[in-house]
Amino acid sequence: MPASRCTVIILNWNGRKYLEACFASLRRQTLRDFDVLLMDNASQDGSVEYVAHEFPEVRVLQLSDNLGFCRANNLGIEDALARGSEFVLLLNNDTTVAPECLERMFAAMSEDPRAAVVCPKILFMDYPDTFWYAGADFSLWTSRSHYTGWRQKDESQYDERRLITQATGCAMLVRASAATEVGFLDERMWAYVEDVDWSIRFLRKGYRLLYEPKARVWHHDGGTSVSEGSQFRRQYLTTRNLLLLCRKHAQWWQLPTFLLGFLFFHVGYYSCLRLARGDFRALRAIYDGIVNSSQMVPSVPDTYSLGTIAHP
Repeated sequence: MPASRCTVIILNWNGRKYLEACFASLRRQTLRDFDVLLMDNASQDGSVEYVAHEFPEVRVLQLSDNLGFCRANNLGIEDALARGSEFVLLLNNDTTVAPECLERMFAAMSEDPRAAVVCPKILFMDYPDTFWYAGADFSLWTSRSHYTGWRQKDESQYDERRLITQATGCAMLVRASAATEVGFLDERMWAYVEDVDWSIRFLRKGYRLLYEPKARVWHHDGGTSVSEGSQFRRQYLTTRNLLLLCRKHAQWWQLPTFLLGFLFFHVGYYSCLRLARGDFRALRAIYDGIVNSSQMVPSVPDTYSLGTIAHP
């Protein structure tokens, strides 16, 4: 098979119920110069067999263990580059993409040679005219992410392409040469906040990140990361990884405000939220994340690793 210009990498862990809609939407793309790779994190729900039967054009790399978002996607990127792909599109399995999505993202990328990443307009699957993402920005001064348009109705108010400082791992088209220069996803993070870290590294190398509103994606928020009604895995990993991000990137003069923002906006807010919702498992996970962030090479306890396989 000749090399495609782009490889779409779909990460999956027991997400068979989402795969039909996702792969069917990729079949309808107006741009065809891409191939699709399913990175399967040791699913046990028949996902691999289902894809082989229903979507034989999809290549599958089945892992023997759940390696998390970062490691599994990195393996997919390595495979794509070895096959000669110039771009990779990291795409959650719980998404569907509009027919012109890839074509619009490629157009944005081709018009800016310093663009390392292009992210689309992302809407809620259950509320298809409501924003999940219209670009985002992260501040090392406050430790906070600002998602433009979050939960607003799409009334064309964010229909201009613009520069952003935080891409989202839910759906991001990445220039392979830029990824090779800055390095792939930080596997110490396992999942969550890795897109913020990658964004910072791209920007510090002089690359740009773009939001392209003419490319549209619909997303089941948290569809593959909530377990047993609890947010404990996401809570643990985001808490721990924000502190790792601080150690990696914050300058000494940013530390006071970063940590103050982290304590107020993250620890304080989510502690109150988990108490209010009676999610005591997630409440404990916040403080486990703080304790375990002190490890020089963070590991993920089994309690928190199994199940988190796609971006929030």
